Amino acid sequence: MVVILAVVAAVPLANYIATSTSRTLFLSRSNDADWFATMAESPLQSGDIANLRELAVRYHELYNTPVFVVDVDRKVVATSRSGVDVKEPDLAAALDSTLAGRLPAEPPALFPWRTGEMVVARPVVNNGRVLGAAVLRVPTEKAREQVQNGLLLLLGGLLISIGAIVIGIVRPITRWVLRPLNDLDNATHQITRGALDTRVSTDGRAPELRRLGDSFNSMALSLHQARQREREFVADASHQLRTPLTSARIHIEGLSRLSPTARFALSDIDRLGRIVQRLSRLAGSDRPGADAESNEEPLDLAQAVKERLVGWKAVYAADDMELIIGEMVPGGVAPELEVDDILDVLLDNASKYGAPPVEVSVTRDGTEVVMSVRDHGLGLGSRDLKKVGERFWRSAHHREMPGTGLGLAIVRSEAARVGGRVVARPPIGGGLVIEVRVPLIDDYDV
Repeated sequence: MVVILAVVAAVPLANYIATSTSRTLFLSRSNDADWFATMAESPLQSGDIANLRELAVRYHELYNTPVFVVDVDRKVVATSRSGVDVKEPDLAAALDSTLAGRLPAEPPALFPWRTGEMVVARPVVNNGRVLGAAVLRVPTEKAREQVQNGLLLLLGGLLISIGAIVIGIVRPITRWVLRPLNDLDNATHQITRGALDTRVSTDGRAPELRRLGDSFNSMALSLHQARQREREFVADASHQLRTPLTSARIHIEGLSRLSPTARFALSDIDRLGRIVQRLSRLAGSDRPGADAESNEEPLDLAQAVKERLVGWKAVYAADDMELIIGEMVPGGVAPELEVDDILDVLLDNASKYGAPPVEVSVTRDGTEVVMSVRDHGLGLGSRDLKKVGERFWRSAHHREMPGTGLGLAIVRSEAARVGGRVVARPPIGGGLVIEVRVPLIDDYDV
């Protein structure tokens, strides 16, 4: 709207600049035409036009403006430039008015896109009788250039005015209009950071923005309530699990001296206890991811693997499968890495889909600690190796076997949680190697 008003105001000014420049040029050359008409009166009566020709030539040279004089029959009697055609439309119209004793109308405004010369004619009169006409063909290049410069100045002023209006009026209005949206944006960021009690004000807002604010507050309230219910459920579940886990541990602890399998079950009970403990911390956390924060010492991956393999050796022995414990290089990793879960998935897969012997090792590779599980089965093709770790993916050779296809996906998720990755590759001699590579903690003291 501001731009439209500015343009509407600028159009009359542009027309004034062009009209004023055109009128000034026309009036100045009209005086010269009157002087020529006066000088031509006597020569047209006497027929002695030699001096009149000289005047026309000198005027042309001085002002770069062609001039000629015609008699009442439109015959050119004196000219500063040859080749005058009085039948040209502009000349003919001007001569019609002038020889009839009337002054021709002012020419149209000289806008830059117009071309051609301005025709200025004045009658040569003696005692009320028209003897002929003095005509000037005035060049308009300079005048049109002046108009163009004036229009450019007007355009510059128009742009400056619009800019000032935008800065002084439109910008504050825009800020005022967008302020509710900025409040919504800030509130969204706060909720993303975990502050689910964040709300936006809807007082004094437009109806549309008020509805948007109410919808946002309803959404935030629903999220807050859902999070609260989740915390309550986790807290109740973890509390209810503590008692049966404690009881099971007491009963199995008495059997652990007699059976390796019982000791393996006891380690599972301990692992469930740690899971319950993490659930308790999660229930009391107000920030996403806060349950992952820990002040525990780094975990020695090699030691954790060796402890878990004690139970698995008994499981493999029961199935007449050979489990080889390879190189075990100490290396500190994040304490929240679920080593038991990862190793359980890898050894279970190796026993179901691979072939003995199965070898487990822990090594270092630069800044990574690598836990490897190798079997001597059929292995996987290059195309299948790229899909290892995808949810619900099963190799074409193993689709008839029981399983969900989620085991390696869980392993990959657990590794990624501490900044690690899973690599599947075919080893020399056949089979399959699954490597879980996790960052080495530099300050770990071996």
